[in-house]
Amino acid sequence: MTPVITRVAADQWHALEDDLVVGRGDTMRRPDGRLFISIDAWHDAVFDRLAAAMLAELPAPLYTMVDADDSDTTSNWRRAGFADHRRERQYLVVGEAQTTARPPTGVTFTGGEGVFRAEVEGAEVGGIRILPLMREDGTPRIARIVSIEVRADQRRRGIGRALLVHALGAMHACGFGIASTDVDETDTAAILLLEGVGARRASNSLELIWQK
Repeated sequence: MTPVITRVAADQWHALEDDLVVGRGDTMRRPDGRLFISIDAWHDAVFDRLAAAMLAELPAPLYTMVDADDSDTTSNWRRAGFADHRRERQYLVVGEAQTTARPPTGVTFTGGEGVFRAEVEGAEVGGIRILPLMREDGTPRIARIVSIEVRADQRRRGIGRALLVHALGAMHACGFGIASTDVDETDTAAILLLEGVGARRASNSLELIWQK
C-alpha cells in the first residue's frame, strides 16, 4: 500500500497506512540559520515518499546528520539527492572542566547566560556561545556549545582555553552537568582545545547537504 503523506505542522510530516503512522519527518533550524531535516520511517519506501514530499515543499539548501557508521541511513539520504558535506566529531564534557586556567595578563571575561566574552582594554577579542537546553519540567538538561572564537591576532595566548573553562564552570554552577558540541574533524585547533579541558569523543557524524 502506498503511504499517504500529510504535513501536520509547519515543521512536521506524517506517513499514514490504514490510518497508522508509519513514518515521521521533521525540520529544525539551528542557531546558525541552517535548516536540518530528519526522517524516521518503518521501511525504505516510506522514507523515500516522505523525503520526496518534504523536499518538494522546503527551501534549499537542506542539511541532515547521520551516524558516520550507519551505512543504511546514509544510503537513504543519498538516494534522495543528498551529498556528503563534512564529517564531524561530537564531544562531551561531563561535570566541571577537568582543569583550571586563569585569563592571560590583560584579558578580562564578561557576559553570562550563555554568552561569554574575552576582552582586552574593553575590546572583544574572543567569545563563546552556549545554548542551554532544558527538560520539559524546566530543569537543566544539557549545555550545547554553539561557537568558540578568538580573534586571529590574539590566538596562542591561552585565551580560548581559559574562556572555555570559565564558561563551562558558569554553566555547571547553573545546574548543567554535561556540555556537548560538534566539531569538524579537520579543525585540529578546536579538537585540541576541547580535549585539553577533558572533553571526550562521543560519536562521529556525517553531515549531508541537498541543493536543488
